[in-house]
Formats: sequence, structure tokens, C-alpha cells
Amino acid sequence: MMKYIRLVTGELIPAVGLGTAGLFEDKCEQAIQWALEMGYRLIDTAWAYRNQEAIGKAIWESGVSRSEIFITSKIWRDYLNYEAVLEQCDQILDQLQVDYVDLLLTHWPSDALVRMRDRPPNVVSLEETLTAFNEIYQRGKIRHIGVSNYDADLLQQAQQISNAPISVNQVHFHLNDPNCDENASLSLVGFCHQSEVAVMAYCPLASGWCPAKGKLLQHPTLAEIASQHGKTPAQVALKWVMDRGTIIIPKSGSKVRLGQNIRILDFELSRDQTAQLNEL
Repeated sequence: MMKYIRLVTGELIPAVGLGTAGLFEDKCEQAIQWALEMGYRLIDTAWAYRNQEAIGKAIWESGVSRSEIFITSKIWRDYLNYEAVLEQCDQILDQLQVDYVDLLLTHWPSDALVRMRDRPPNVVSLEETLTAFNEIYQRGKIRHIGVSNYDADLLQQAQQISNAPISVNQVHFHLNDPNCDENASLSLVGFCHQSEVAVMAYCPLASGWCPAKGKLLQHPTLAEIASQHGKTPAQVALKWVMDRGTIIIPKSGSKVRLGQNIRILDFELSRDQTAQLNEL
């Protein structure tokens, strides 16, 4: 049984998906195959992940209809000018072996540092970027337009500029951890919801790309609540993120963890447990 989130367009997106950053070649193909067998129907990737060929191959070999799978991809920060967006979108479609992607995001704002000291060269206006996004949307190459790593002000600007609705803001979001200064705030999540923009949470376990490196999962409060439900600390952490009304895309190449990550719909956190997790 899968939970779905309704986008501003009226279409539904699975609330649990597979993040693929850091999965490559055979390992990536295997993870996609396992995930689809387990019932995953949302796959998140990006041009910068260098794994779209493997994902496309695994999808076509799975036997699952393309129409059943929601594919998200992203245009990298350095390619947000008009011509580059059009070109990179075509590359994404070719690599994935598909005619369209369900959701295309700007991977970062054009002027984002992305953990680098210097401001990136060739910063592009949001108007130019979204003009290109709207064009490929009109051509049917993408079904939804979204953004990633946008704060409230930039998201509001994007909504004012784009003719097509901004459906999703993908952000770094997980339980509070003092070791991570990149975690999106609950106020940003709330602003997105008020603006009818769905929130897609990457690094929902505070691991992988996250500066916290997954240490959050060792917290005794998380372990205690997990034991009360017969779940793992990771499952409880994911449940808390999902209960904030978000879409989650944890990454894993492990068959066991892929199964655990999708099995979080059969229990509920109590009000007291949620309050304890809020205070971590």
C-alpha cells in the first residue's frame, strides 16, 4: 500500500521514492530492479548523478509500464541558461531512454555555492531559466516543473515568473541534528505547503551527502521509539519526515534497507513520540 501526495496540477506522486545519488552502473541497476519489485514507483535522479543510463536500462528491463513510474531528474546549476536547459533536457531523455520525465527540477539556484567558496561563473537569471523550462513543458518533454534547494523568497519569485505551476521544491530535510547546518527549516516546509508546492525531502536520514553523516540514527530516543514499534531507527526517522507532509527519497543500494524504507506506512507515531522527536 502506497501513500500519495496530490500536486498542484491535481496529479498524484508517491510519497516514498528511491534517491539514486551515488549509485552507479550495476549497483544502480540492481537497486532499481529491487525497488520496482518491492513497489517503488518514484525514482529520483539527475544529470549530474551520472547514472541515468543505468536507471533507464533497469526500468525497461523491469517489465513495469513507463506510465506507472514517476521519474524526477534535474538540470545542473551550471547549465541553466536557455540553450543549455534545452540541450541538457534532451540528454536526460536520451540517457533515460524515455520520451518525457514526470518532473524536472533546477538542481540548485544559479548562484548557489554548493559547498564551494567562489560564486559560480555565468550566473543566469531565473527568468531565462524558467522560460526554457516552460518551453520544454509545452513541448511535452516534462510533465511538471520544480525547483531544488530554493528558499521562500526564491520560490515565490519562481512562482511569479513561471507560466506553468511550480509543483515541487526538493530540499535537504530530516530530523533536527546540530551537526547539520543545511537542514531545511520547518518554516520553509510550511511556506511550501501554504504555496501549494509539494516538498520532496532528500537526505531524510541525515546521511550520504548530509554533513551529519547519519549519526542521528544512533540517538537513544530514536532507538527507544523504534523498539516500541518493532521498527528500526531509520524507519522512525523517515516516518517523522513523511508526517510533515513531505515526499521522501532515501537512497540505498541494499535490498534489506530498500525494503525497510518503504515499510513505514504500517505504524503511527503517537503525539508524545512526535514531541520527543521534535526536541532532538
